Amino acid sequence: MFRTDGFTLIELVIVMLIISGGMLGLTAAFSNSSKSLAINETVQQAAQYAQECAESAIATRRNLGFDWFASNTFTCGTNPGGFNRGAVVSDPPYTGTSLSACPNGILCRDIKVTVTSTSNAQISSSITLMLVNY
Repeated sequence: MFRTDGFTLIELVIVMLIISGGMLGLTAAFSNSSKSLAINETVQQAAQYAQECAESAIATRRNLGFDWFASNTFTCGTNPGGFNRGAVVSDPPYTGTSLSACPNGILCRDIKVTVTSTSNAQISSSITLMLVNY
């Protein structure tokens, strides 16, 4: 007589194939998420380096004055590993109007800080500061 309880070998092999197919899908999902995490980490580093350079510009403005930017080139210091950063100072300064962000009749100068990843040029961060000469 044949036994009716339990699974046959063919049924077990089919179940193993179905489970392994599902595991392949999970592997692809984890692979994509790890790539995304690496890109997000690089974006966050670029933003932090841009913030560091912006804070350096604010400290330079506080210590050396508004007019220092007219005759000097502002740099963010040495580039951190894997990134290029730079600052562009608007020259000459401009006078604010009632329609601009710069206060009416006051001299202003913009500094744009940009940080770009050397490994992926599409990853960058930028901050624009407005220095006001009160």
